[in-house]
Amino acid sequence: MFLRQFEYLIALEKEGHFGRAAERCHVSQPSLSSALQQLEAELDVPIILRHQRYQGFTPEGERVVSWAKRLLADRKSMLEELAIMRRNLTGRIRIGAMPTSSPVLPRINQLFSALYPSVEVDIQFLGSDKLINELHNFELDVGITYLEGTSLKKLNTMVLYEEQLSLMIPQKMLSEKQKSISWAQAAELRLGLLSPNMREREVMDEAFERVGCNPTPNLECNSIFQLAFHVMQGDIATIVPNGFSRTNDAFPGTREIELVDPVISKPVGLIWEKVVPPLPMAQAMADLLSEAGHEIRATFGDTAEREEASQRQVA
Repeated sequence: MFLRQFEYLIALEKEGHFGRAAERCHVSQPSLSSALQQLEAELDVPIILRHQRYQGFTPEGERVVSWAKRLLADRKSMLEELAIMRRNLTGRIRIGAMPTSSPVLPRINQLFSALYPSVEVDIQFLGSDKLINELHNFELDVGITYLEGTSLKKLNTMVLYEEQLSLMIPQKMLSEKQKSISWAQAAELRLGLLSPNMREREVMDEAFERVGCNPTPNLECNSIFQLAFHVMQGDIATIVPNGFSRTNDAFPGTREIELVDPVISKPVGLIWEKVVPPLPMAQAMADLLSEAGHEIRATFGDTAEREEASQRQVA
């Protein structure tokens, strides 16, 4: 039994096709098929449903796939822990993030890369359900998302900051003197909002519902940056995390005003798998962010936090 056989198995699960799985693993299709047949013989259970072509996994095969992911994750973790002991951590940290956490990600990347310069940072924007599922399958090392819901009970969690929402508008859409706007008033504007299937959009819809509004957006998109670019054109407003415009100076001609009545605040944090021993890459990120809490919170508009972080950087 070889780890390579398990890699072939996971590739087959991802691709759903023997030929594509073989291409993914850089081997011939007969070599991949033969290796998986040998694995079935060694385990003495049927793993793959076959009828001229791949049709999925048997119940036993589903369990073997789950164990294969864990075995490969443990191998990865062993190598990472040894690298940390040698102070030579290399490889890739895979971060799953919700789109509205975009403003904080560059700072997290800077901090992590400064401490572990040989590690590649891979950031993927995902919905909360897919993010948590990929953590459980060891396809991600850590996630950044809202810290709410029963699905987080089996995960380690760490609060990073409180997200408050603002309205991002073209500079001339409202009076320069207006520094805040109610959700009911915002519902009357031409809006561009995140896609309805995203958890961040659900938070926005819940806020509108609390004030008896159900606005129909003029634009829906799964990219917060694309929405911001539309705001730059001067015809719609969108909802962003507080500080989004300040931390991304790529949106001239726009500004943020506070959304009130009600003020929406949600804890956002780091999540990662509860396993023993802990996954080294995830633990390295958790240890780093535990130390850098003030700097992360400073990204989101807390003046006192920003000044304190600035003084530390000068020192």
